[in-house]
Amino acid sequence: MPAPTAPTTYQSVTPLESYQDVAGQLKRIQEETAKIAEQRYQEVGTPAELGARQAARRQLEAAAYLAAVPAGDKYLEQTTGKAGQFEPVKQAAEAQLSEAQKEYAEALKKIGEKPTPTIAETPSWAQRTVT
Repeated sequence: MPAPTAPTTYQSVTPLESYQDVAGQLKRIQEETAKIAEQRYQEVGTPAELGARQAARRQLEAAAYLAAVPAGDKYLEQTTGKAGQFEPVKQAAEAQLSEAQKEYAEALKKIGEKPTPTIAETPSWAQRTVT
């Protein structure tokens, strides 16, 4: 049996410059991502503009549903005083249209907003000094 020996330990030291290089690369990636996002906003619009377009579509959809509801039987309403069979559908469509109009108005208020890119400062791990 061989005699036991003390284990060999290794220690690696990463210089601060390596961390600073990684932090610089991270900043460059963030800047490039921000440029790509700005290009996308110019091509298709900001998220607020896309939301406003979608809200306008919902408003038009609600208006189309309301327009498609039959007028009902006016004679029945006049003689019996009861609402026609389509009255609940009409009320629901009117409520949906009203809600869609409110959403569209809110979306138009946000149309000028543009998300700010997240470009961070130099991370703390790249600023530490070795003691």
